[in-house]
Amino acid sequence: MPRPALVFTLAGVGLLLASWPVPGMLLRVDDRPVAWLPLADGERIELTWVHSVSGIAVREVFRYRGGTLYFTETHNPWFAAGLGEVPGRGRVVSEAGHAVAIVGIDEPAWSFVFRLGAPEIDHTLWYRGRPLRLARCFPHQRLSWEKVRRPWLLARFPTKDPCL
Repeated sequence: MPRPALVFTLAGVGLLLASWPVPGMLLRVDDRPVAWLPLADGERIELTWVHSVSGIAVREVFRYRGGTLYFTETHNPWFAAGLGEVPGRGRVVSEAGHAVAIVGIDEPAWSFVFRLGAPEIDHTLWYRGRPLRLARCFPHQRLSWEKVRRPWLLARFPTKDPCL
C-alpha cells in the first residue's frame, strides 16, 4: 500500500475509533448538566441518603445491563414512612442486624427525576466507589438522569461539576 493511502487509512480508523459511541449517564440538576458518567455492562451504581423523618440510612442499588439502567434493590434498617413493600415490585428479604431489603425489583430507571434533600439528608450517588455528594452541592434542587452516548475520545474524560 502506498504511503499516503496508509496514512489516510490509519487516520480514518483512528477517527472512527475516536468517535465510537460510549454509553453513559448524564446527570442534570434543574436541567443543567453537572456530570456525565460512562457505564459498562454490569456496572453498579448506588444512591444513599438519610431518611428525613426517622434518620435511618437508605441505600438504593441500580445496575446497567444491556443498555438499560435498572433499579434493582433497596436496603434499610427498617421500613420508615414512605418505605416498604409494594406488591408485585420485588421481594422483601431480611438482612443481618434485623435490617430489611427489597430485591429483584428490576425496573427500568432511565428518565429518573427526584428532589434532592437538604445537605443533612446527604443524597450521594456512589459511582465506581467514589461519592458524588449531590445534596451537599445542590440542596433542594431537582436531579434527573438520562442515557447519553459520547464519542470514545470524549468519554476518556468524564465531565463533572467541580462541586462533586
